[in-house]
Order: sequence, then C-alpha cells, then structure tokens
Amino acid sequence: MARHKSADIRNIALCGHAGAGKTILAEAMLLKAKSIGRLGSIADGSTVSDHEKEEKEHRYSLNSSVMHLSWADKEINLIDTPGQVDFQGGMIGGLAAADCAVVCVNAMRGIELMTRKAWDLAGRYGLGRIIAINRLDGENVNVQEILAGIRKAFGHKCVPFVTNQGEGESLSGVKPVLVDAPEGEAAALRQSAIENAVEADDALMEKYLESGEVSPEELAAVMPKAILSGAVVPVFMTAAEKGVGVAELLDFVAAYAPSPLLSTRKLVDADSGAETRLEAREDGPALAQVFKVVSDPHVGKLCYIRVFSGKLESKSLIGTTSAGKGEKLTQLFAAQGEKREDVQEAAAGDIVGVAKVENLHIGDTLYGSGSLRLEKMPFPHPMTGLAVAPKNRGDEQKMGSNLHRLCEEDPTFTFERSERTGEQVISGLGQVHLDVMLSRLKSRYGMELDTRPPKIPYLETVTKEAEGSYRHKKQSGGAGQFGEVHLRIKPNARGAGFEFVNAIVGGVISGPFIPSVEKGVRKALERGPVAGFPLVDVVVELFFGKEHPVDSKDIAFQIAGEMGFREIVEGCKPVMLEPIVNLEIAFPAQYFGDISGDISSRRGRPTGTDQMGEMQVLKAQVPLAEVTDYGSTIKAITQGEGSYSMELSHYEPVPSNIAQQVREKARAMQESGKTSAKTSARM
Repeated sequence: MARHKSADIRNIALCGHAGAGKTILAEAMLLKAKSIGRLGSIADGSTVSDHEKEEKEHRYSLNSSVMHLSWADKEINLIDTPGQVDFQGGMIGGLAAADCAVVCVNAMRGIELMTRKAWDLAGRYGLGRIIAINRLDGENVNVQEILAGIRKAFGHKCVPFVTNQGEGESLSGVKPVLVDAPEGEAAALRQSAIENAVEADDALMEKYLESGEVSPEELAAVMPKAILSGAVVPVFMTAAEKGVGVAELLDFVAAYAPSPLLSTRKLVDADSGAETRLEAREDGPALAQVFKVVSDPHVGKLCYIRVFSGKLESKSLIGTTSAGKGEKLTQLFAAQGEKREDVQEAAAGDIVGVAKVENLHIGDTLYGSGSLRLEKMPFPHPMTGLAVAPKNRGDEQKMGSNLHRLCEEDPTFTFERSERTGEQVISGLGQVHLDVMLSRLKSRYGMELDTRPPKIPYLETVTKEAEGSYRHKKQSGGAGQFGEVHLRIKPNARGAGFEFVNAIVGGVISGPFIPSVEKGVRKALERGPVAGFPLVDVVVELFFGKEHPVDSKDIAFQIAGEMGFREIVEGCKPVMLEPIVNLEIAFPAQYFGDISGDISSRRGRPTGTDQMGEMQVLKAQVPLAEVTDYGSTIKAITQGEGSYSMELSHYEPVPSNIAQQVREKARAMQESGKTSAKTSARM
C-alpha cells in the first residue's frame, strides 16, 4: 500500500538565484516540522540538502536535493534546487518533479537572473507559483520596493498574503492581507487577492460579480486552482534562519498549494506525435519521470522519480523510453537528503528513488501501458569547453567511462570527441561548472586530467555558384580506372547542410556509380579549401559524366567526385564560418557602460536590454571565439556580482582579417603535425 494518498501530497520546488536562502529555508521547514533536531549551517556543511563534498567546499547547492516532511496532515516533498547559472540543470530537473514552485527572492538584492529563469520555467511547466521574499533580517531591506519590483516584473497577480508573522511585522512593515481589515492597504490587497482568485472559477466569478461577496470556504476551495492557473501568486515574507514566516508558509502550502491530482503536464503520443495533457489518477496507468540521477561509486546509480499517475511498486517491471522494454525496479526508497528509507509503493504524486537501474536516464518516462510519454526537459546546450586528456597514459578508456557517469548526472555536461577538431572535449555551462565536474572526477574516481582550451569549431561554406568537370583515369598496368563527372556547386541556405542532386539524364553514368560520386564529394567536405575546416551548407549537382565499359568502377567515381569537388569549389568564393552565441548578462546597473563596452570590443552586437529590480540585463550575440573566457571577465568587471548564460545561436562568415589569422594558425598547426609525424617515424 502507498505511503500517502495523492490528495495529501504537496510537491514544492524551492528555486531562485544563488544567495536567496533556499537551502536554509528548506532547513527551517524541516526543523519546524520536527523532521530534524537542529538547524544546519551552510558554513559548516551540516545542512540536509547540501551534502556533497563539492557543495560543502563551495558553500552553495550544485544539485537538486530531495527531502520530505509532514505538516497539517499533508506530506510535503521539498526539492531544493541550485541557484547558480552554471548549475541550472538541477533546477530544470527539480521543477519538472514539482507541482508548485516557491520562487525565493533575496530581500537585500531583489530579482536576479536565475529568479527570472525559475519564474519562466515554472510557467513553462504549468506549475503554481508562490514567491518567498527571504532574508528579511538583512541590512537595508525595503520590502515595499521589493514588492513593487516583483509586481512590475511578474505582474499584479503577485499579492502579499500573510506578512506580519511574529517578529515579521517589524521586519516587513506590511499589514496582514487575507484576514479581516477595516480599511487601508491590507483591505485593498485582500480585495485584489479575492478578485484574482475567483477568476479561476467561472461560476464563482459570476456569483462574486452579482453579490460582491465570496465565503472563506469558497475562497479556500478555489485557491489551489487559482494558484495553478497563475490567477493568484501569493507572496510571503520569511527570515528563515530566525524561523520567521516559515510556519505560515508551511500552513499555506499544506492548505492551498495544488495537489498532484491537479497536474496537467504536457504529454506526447509516442506513436502519432500528438500532444495532450495529463489527467492524473491514482487508479490510472503508471506514468512517471526520472528527474535526477546520482552515480555513486559505492552504492551505484541512483535515480529519482516523480510519479504522475498510477503507482510504482518495488520489484515491479515497468516500461522506459530509453530501454524500450520492461525494467525491473529494485527496492524503492524515500530520500531525506543523502539518507534513504525503503518503501514498497509510491502513489501518483509521490517522489521516490530507485537504485541500480542502469538503463534509466534523466528525462526518461516510465510507463505501465499505452503510448503517452512526458515531454523531455528543456536543458540548455553547454557552450564552455575544455579539451582533456588523462594525466596517466593508458587511462583513456577509464577516463571515458568515468566522464560518461558524470554526464548521466547532468545533461548540461557533455563529453565527446569533436569530429570537427579531433579533440576529446568536456563541455558545460561555465568554467565553474567544469571545475566542479573535474573535482568530482578526482574525488570520486581518483582521476586527474590535463586540460587546455579547445579549438573553436569553425566551418566553411561557399558564397557563389560554379561548375566544372574532372576526369579520373588510371592506366598503369593491371586493371584500369576511369570516371568522369561534371558538377555544379552552389550555396545552400544557412543551416540547411549538404544536399546532393542527381541530375543525370540518359544514363551517361550508371545508377550504381551515382552513390560513389556522392561518397567522394562527402569526403571532400571534411576538409574545406580555406583552412581545412568542414564545409557545410552546399548543394552539389551531378549533371553529366562519362564512364568506360571496363575500367569504370566504384573507386574511380569516388576519386572523381572528391577531386572534382576540390577543384571546382575554389571558384565558389569559399569563406570561413564561426559560431555565434546568444549571451545574456545580468549585473548591477552601475556596470552597464563597462559591460557594453567590453561586449563591443569582442565583436558583439547587443540585441536588447531588460530590467530585473536593481539588476540590468544585456542580451547580445557574440562570436564564441571571443567569449571562451567570459566567466572570469564578468566576475572581474562586476566585482563578482554579475552572471551570464550562453547558448549557440547560428554561424556567420568570419571577417577577413580574423579569417586570415585563423587560417595561418591552422596551417602552422598542420605543418607542426606533419613535422612531429616525420620525427616519430624516424625514431
């Protein structure tokens, strides 16, 4: 039998920018509920949430952490998510498992970059949202300014609820809202909250418009639906380290946060591709999703799962999207940070873990029957890279297997061999991200790597049309070779890739030799004519040719295709392309001039600005080659107060002066490689 009924479960993700006090708020909630005996400390690494070695060293969350507590006859699952931009993968996974996001705002700093990202992602998932203005006991806190900034950024649906909790009145200076108030600000805010809430129910709104009244019972009944729809965004005030406002927030979550049975996540039909919405049912077919993976060298692989419908049972067989077959779930467990407690069954809405299921991955759907699957999570593509090699020779295979284990934990961290540069490259969301992953590699598996900046993945393309012919003829004893091709080369749309067009008429080249020509052309594409980078976005049309009844064969037309392309492409004005990234930078407004000037010096083009409370946001498109070291730059310019995110946008031609520098460097490296090869051969 399941531990809890679905209607009694609340799934809450604490999210927001680093420094908003999410981990301490989770700790204070656990303490209020008597799930722990004392308040842990980030400084001494004693919190339930931040239990990993690197988290204790850095003193902030690097992964999402799952906890649970009981309050007012409800079972509340807490997911503490990271607030650093480099570790937003944990936030993305954590929010995917929740029904309501508690967006934490630092009372001393207001809305920041990850506050906005958390808000937007919660909306994308269709979660209810509650705002917790935390650290009210900090210096120079002006709650009215923060509230004004929140309502400006997120709308007037954001309404303060209970704000005079004990000492909280002196901290916040705001009157209680959803209690009787004869006049003034509290009455106006209460009225606003009621009007917003009744919008979520047509019948109740009609009644309210007619009578101007709504009973407390009616308001309580409609509130979860109103929160889930975004009609109401309750705002709470907390000072977690002092315990201020924590009980009131828990009371509200237990009473009014949406239950798992109200979840309406997007589903995709695996057979038809059609999209629909989840109808969560305790007695429905099993439907769950993996949102977190930990690869522990001592206990093996741990997968954390949110059950959306039906139930999961220990030692049962379940279908998975990765394996495409039934997987046996070993003993399920409930998590309290790093501690685990065995459970036999998990109902719709519950969050559990399972060990030693190697074929489960983050984002996988677990299903009992049918073709409906939960949508994949929107992880950003990692853009900061390092070329790596093991310090000890012969450890290449060990390096690969251990790095792939780390990739399993974090979809924003990748390890692959670059086909364009030939390097083994790890990539992440920033330099700090990569430093942490290298630290984990050393602490968990005892492995250290040599690192260096990776080569920029330049490409090449053509800018005009040209045509020509090439005859390959070999008569040097034995069987001969003959193949003649006439090719027309022209630019393709940017990003459209390579297209081969067979325009042969009259059978001048036999059908079996057409793929041979294409194979030769594809080989030529691997090294472009400008600096040897892959050539893309080109259309090659084979429109004429000749063959010999005896000497024509596959290899002859491969060579003709390759060499013909290499000769003709020189007349197509080939150019180099460089990757352009979308850069989003958040920083205190006083640094705007320095930031914008630095971006201009990096050949960047501003694309927009935004305001997040006291923080300015600059959006720009910049060549990747110019921002490989941007983490240290933004830290230096803003005295550590700025942050940024980066994702690939598109490719553009490289300016001629830059292209010349890259070309010379590439040729020098090629010559160096040839010299090294000759030296090795002589030795």
